[in-house]
Amino acid sequence: TRLFSSPASPAKILDNDVGVGYRGTGEDWSYAKSSERPDRPLTNAQLKTLTAKSNARGFSQLMLQYAQIGIGAAAIASSEATGGVVGAAARALGTALMGFGLVTMGHCAQHECIHNTAFASRRLNELVAWAVSLPRLTNPRWERMLHKDHHTWTNDPERDPEIMPGGNPMPSDAKSYAQKVLRVGGGKFGLGVWSARVAILLSGARGHVVGYSGFDPVPAAKAAHVRDGLARSCRLQLAFYALLLGAVGAAGAWGELAKYWLLPVLVGEPMHAFFHIADHLNCEPDYEDGKSNTRTTLAPRFVSFNLWNMNYHAEHHLYPSIPFHQLPAAHAALRGHFTRVSPSAFDLHRQLLGRWMPYFQQRLATGGPEAVGTGWVPCTPDRP
Repeated sequence: TRLFSSPASPAKILDNDVGVGYRGTGEDWSYAKSSERPDRPLTNAQLKTLTAKSNARGFSQLMLQYAQIGIGAAAIASSEATGGVVGAAARALGTALMGFGLVTMGHCAQHECIHNTAFASRRLNELVAWAVSLPRLTNPRWERMLHKDHHTWTNDPERDPEIMPGGNPMPSDAKSYAQKVLRVGGGKFGLGVWSARVAILLSGARGHVVGYSGFDPVPAAKAAHVRDGLARSCRLQLAFYALLLGAVGAAGAWGELAKYWLLPVLVGEPMHAFFHIADHLNCEPDYEDGKSNTRTTLAPRFVSFNLWNMNYHAEHHLYPSIPFHQLPAAHAALRGHFTRVSPSAFDLHRQLLGRWMPYFQQRLATGGPEAVGTGWVPCTPDRP
């Protein structure tokens, strides 16, 4: 692995290999070396402690989340024998527990693994990333490809693949807000993220690399870096689903499939989106300003646990090589450094609906698409 060896930037050894976008092979993926980023204030000594990975912490987090999913499944199973109001309540609680666990694991555990920070072992990160991605129909190799560009060009309306082509993660009206939170509607056939995920898997298995919509081709130069490995991964994933559906069909267990997988995931997606939507809303469209282009949203411990501490998102974007279990400590070390911090997800949605979306609509009406794209200026102050 290539290490930066400039005597002017000894901290580079801790970053391993800072590449630009998809060319990066380490965990940082910044647009520049740490020594060239004035928005990164931590010392080498602090980074040495905060970037320490742990297989034990990764396993304990993973097993506890699987335990939560198991408790949810047990509640669903017991609800049938209980019946009545108590049974209905147990079924609803179990579905929510199971769904929130499956979806946050599928997104947040996968996310940590594609950064190679969930575990100290790179092989463990790869295996777990693939396994936890199965319930949500996502693929970690594909996610890692575009996520690198997201970290390099964070919130840049022209280069961040997570907000293109609209150029702004802000919901523009009540309909787009509902679609972002509920994860349904929009996209191909009105199926939102689901049609995109299926299209990504099918295209990837055929060697066609597409972007977030599932139907927009990724430039050939970039696709060449991932095509073969992505094709193998997608084919293996599709084979798993085929075997699963065959076994379910043979057992006549379609009801159980819906009860213990499909319905919990459909319920868990909006629960996760309620928190995940916050990450870059009303933030500066400047990839060089890690203090203002990403938002941290404080949350109860149960929520932070399920999110693998990804609610400390500004800290994660500023230092992607810090593993999930060290993010609360990074939050304490960087207190006062960030301009976009929400005290809760409920407060964020209150600001979003009451101030930021009307502000977005006003700018769109007076300045056109450019005013909410490349000319975007966040609503200030962030909170009154």
